[in-house]
Amino acid sequence: MLEDKAITSKIRAINKRIALLKKNKSKSLDFVLSGAGLMDGKRLRGLLVLLTAQACGAKINGNIINIAAAIELLHHATLIHDDIVDDSAIRRGAPSLYSSLGPLMAVLAGDYIFAGAVDMAVNDVDREMLKLFSGAIKDVCEGEIEEIYNKNNADMTNRQCLEIMGKKTASLIKCSVMCGAMAAKWNPAKAKHLGEFGYNIGMAFQIKDDLLDILSKTSKIGKPAGSDIKEGKAALPLVLALNNAPKADAAVIRRIFKEKKTVLNAKKILDFIYEYDGIDLAELMAVSYIEDAKHALDAAGLAAGNKSRVLYELADYMMLRNY
Repeated sequence: MLEDKAITSKIRAINKRIALLKKNKSKSLDFVLSGAGLMDGKRLRGLLVLLTAQACGAKINGNIINIAAAIELLHHATLIHDDIVDDSAIRRGAPSLYSSLGPLMAVLAGDYIFAGAVDMAVNDVDREMLKLFSGAIKDVCEGEIEEIYNKNNADMTNRQCLEIMGKKTASLIKCSVMCGAMAAKWNPAKAKHLGEFGYNIGMAFQIKDDLLDILSKTSKIGKPAGSDIKEGKAALPLVLALNNAPKADAAVIRRIFKEKKTVLNAKKILDFIYEYDGIDLAELMAVSYIEDAKHALDAAGLAAGNKSRVLYELADYMMLRNY
């Protein structure tokens, strides 16, 4: 659906604003930002700002585009910092900024892009939207901290795993939807349902990411397949498989994580996930989140038509995408 003309025109508008961050007189910044991949990505979060605002009756103007671009920049800054934390050499099929320029430059570039996001949005957001921004940033950081704290911990419960996903991924997607609704001055009571829509598609999005890490080829997802497992992350498909497996079999996998031997035993772990239905159970959970998202959209009271239908289509896209 991202190839639709109405969608691609919105992506171009977002990219045009993002490109403004690269216009400066400093050779050093030009050098760093040229390798930061600023123009890459699907722009789902920025699109959600624009599509939600439109579905709520607003006309897309420069202010709303600024908000969409700011959210994309904020997301991009978190990805740069993620690569440092995860020691990731590849991002979207190309060398990560961290691997190209080292951690010092990558940290500073992420900080600079984050500051650029704030600068881009500051004149176009009110106090309530600023609180929404700051809350989402706090959630993302908490989710990252929890994930790192639980590295090589295969004893996580379903609830712990879902809470990390909710903070790390769903919170910013929910923020994107809510910003669109607030920019359109949508009824706050109904906007609450739009927030639920954003949260639920965000959860489905992250589950699909976890599945793609297991199921897809490296060329499709732009990073080595199975990298999360090798890094010692107990993603949802694994946690579900552990809960579904006999205790003795689960204990073997938990010991591998505890002893930090996930790289050597990656295939064994992946086979375990398949054998004990981790893939199927995670897919069922993602589909349930999509259904909840659509129910929330129904409750939001949007007018029928193309402008609201695209949000339903975007919900389905979260599971249909293959990268």
